[in-house]
Amino acid sequence: MKKIGMTVIAACVAGLSFTAIAVPLTASQQQHLWAAPKENAERIVAQMNTREKIGQVLMLDVRNWGKNAAGEPENVTVLPAELAKVITDYRLGSVILFRENFIDTPQSYQLIQDLQKASYQLPLLISTDQEGGYVTRLREGTEMPGNMALAATRNESMAQRVGEVHGAELNALGVHINFAPVLDVNTNQNNPVIGVRSFGSNIELVNGMSAAYIKGLHQNSVLATAKHFPGHGNVATDSHFGLPQVAYSESEWRQTDLVPFKNAVDHGLDAVLTAHIIVPALDNSKVTSKKDGTEIGLPATLSKKIISGVLRDELKFKGLVFTDALDMGAIVDNFGVAEAAEKALMAGSDVLVMPVHIWDQQGIAQLEDLYRYLETESQKNPELAARLQQAATQVVQSKLANKLTPYSPHTLDYAKSVVASPEHKRFEKQVAENAITLIKNDRLLPYQLKAQNNLLVISDENARNKIVSNELQNIASELKGQQIAVTSSAFKLDENTLPSNLAENIRANDLVILITYNLKAKHTAAQKVIDQAAALNKPVVVISSRNPYDIAYLDNVKANIAIYGITGFDVTNNNRNSLEANIKAGVRTLFKANGERAALNSPKGKLPVDIRNPQGDIIYPFGHGLTY
Repeated sequence: MKKIGMTVIAACVAGLSFTAIAVPLTASQQQHLWAAPKENAERIVAQMNTREKIGQVLMLDVRNWGKNAAGEPENVTVLPAELAKVITDYRLGSVILFRENFIDTPQSYQLIQDLQKASYQLPLLISTDQEGGYVTRLREGTEMPGNMALAATRNESMAQRVGEVHGAELNALGVHINFAPVLDVNTNQNNPVIGVRSFGSNIELVNGMSAAYIKGLHQNSVLATAKHFPGHGNVATDSHFGLPQVAYSESEWRQTDLVPFKNAVDHGLDAVLTAHIIVPALDNSKVTSKKDGTEIGLPATLSKKIISGVLRDELKFKGLVFTDALDMGAIVDNFGVAEAAEKALMAGSDVLVMPVHIWDQQGIAQLEDLYRYLETESQKNPELAARLQQAATQVVQSKLANKLTPYSPHTLDYAKSVVASPEHKRFEKQVAENAITLIKNDRLLPYQLKAQNNLLVISDENARNKIVSNELQNIASELKGQQIAVTSSAFKLDENTLPSNLAENIRANDLVILITYNLKAKHTAAQKVIDQAAALNKPVVVISSRNPYDIAYLDNVKANIAIYGITGFDVTNNNRNSLEANIKAGVRTLFKANGERAALNSPKGKLPVDIRNPQGDIIYPFGHGLTY
């Protein structure tokens, strides 16, 4: 092979050190590398030293750097020189971006450009979690109503189009990999972390929707990641804060949680993200928790039996394996940073996501400690050294196979024309309107608006009331000769205390809109609202604003709709956003204009899950959905 200057190719052929190379690759050199990704990845990694290999297997977040004048973490929307230097000096291979990093399209585009300029030789693999609905990262982007809402439409072509929209917008900004879709089968309706992030409880529906979504992402050259392997749907603990355990037998797990992942692998899945959950049926190993010295099960993320044994050997998965964030409570509370990183590598993961935060100088010191630990241990342990070599090769091969470049393939003007385009937002509205599910209706809906309407909106939060009230005012502005006056009341609906003026407010209004959010028990304040309204002969419509299960914990409901999400929420930092499409479609489904026969939006959705009462009996089955 001919030498081509001081390039990675030349280094590989001439036996020069990879670290001696510090100039960008030309287009022709990149084309040469892309032509044989496996062979060239092996050659490149063979010339890396241990630290460079460690860099390739780390994915760090650049969410914050330093503190602002108020002493709070400063969000990174412009790349600080100190962080750019860390990326270069530590030869980092990947970065994950969060909502804090995305303000608008020009800023997001430039931040990603600057991140890539800081990369060393090989481009950074840029990722984010743009699931849609409850978990979305782009502030200026098309969120889409979320997986469970999408599944309620029963329309796989819509699922593919949602994938296309997400893929187009991420690709336009320079994001390579989406940590989506969620393949967890939500069989536990009290699951605190998945819920509407899942396509539902029916395996066939999860399979069809996820395969279509993956196809959509691929049409815009964005890699798809199935999560959370081996299945996070049947848990009662949030792994951000604790260590959940899956109670399935191996047979139950194989018939339920395994199936969607196998289906996705068969449909060209690019990557898998692991779950911090204990699955004793697959690995009953015990370890000692650093938190309190108790004996605990080994989380799947750290289990060689699960990651290498099942995912790699049984399913024959050849793509990238990412850990879920290693800073989550399930891991950080029970294992040291270095121990968790080593165990995850040895289990079979290729990329360690967020083992440390590089948010300040202390974080950089922790990063250095992690490098030194893995360097030292890999010198002692040939198996760890081989695993590090294998993981780094897998990462580099993916970069070459997917033709990643250290610059955006698109212009800023192109990105501005794609991200949150009118066409995408119209489609988002269409999905939301098709998803609204009418669960119960005793001839109350659609409610006939009169010339003057007095409505009482009740939820847990003033912010939630406001976004519903705003849409009611939007409806009033569309209609001629009809006014809507809104009274708002916010209090904890899952507790028992009622405001002293509740009866007065109910009496003064024509209709009560009760907005519930993930009820878990009966005989709460939400029930007392329904009871008081009934005593005063005032109609109540219940909007299940996130999970559709709330009606299971309420008696004597006359009308109930599910909208599958009212706010997005980053559980790691309480960063919220309103799911406007869901809200608007839901509120519009409640009403018809004076003199009109049809509702402003007719419900079309079908339940993607069974709804069970507290005794475990199905009261509204999968597929249930009323119409007007």
